[in-house]
Amino acid sequence: MDSLLRVTGWDARDVAQPWAEIEAELGTELPSEYNQLCQAFGVGDFSREVSVLCADETRVGDLLIWWRGLLESDDDSDGPWAPYRIHEPGTTGGLIPWGTTRSADRFFWQVTDGAVDTWPVLAMQVDILEWNRYEMTATEFLYRILTDPGFRPHSVARAASGPFFEPA
Repeated sequence: MDSLLRVTGWDARDVAQPWAEIEAELGTELPSEYNQLCQAFGVGDFSREVSVLCADETRVGDLLIWWRGLLESDDDSDGPWAPYRIHEPGTTGGLIPWGTTRSADRFFWQVTDGAVDTWPVLAMQVDILEWNRYEMTATEFLYRILTDPGFRPHSVARAASGPFFEPA
């Protein structure tokens, strides 16, 4: 988190997030570093490319609204999230969205039986329907795509003029 604040030049805020409400509806707690990320930055865009889904009163970047919409469109067939499914409360293995890009890539956690802070990041390149798995936190993943031009396949560092954050 400190690295992300430093490279974006952002002064951490204390953006209120209704964690109890969010986690109750999802039926699971969320990774602690994600909680810190949403509280420090709030809703907005990183390098005009990446949005992190948090609680959002404008409803555009709201985690629960995105999750509900994805859950509603998920089915037992080889739908858009195959071979995965969207997380349903009380289950493991499903996906919870946490970020998106302007090019429609989607970033998720895969809910596992392990500690929530060790959930892997799964990233889908929507234009080619390709999944990639990353054994890192959402904050580490975000830092890498913003700063590492060689981070494949999701680097935005090549296109951006340096990492920055713009609040919504």
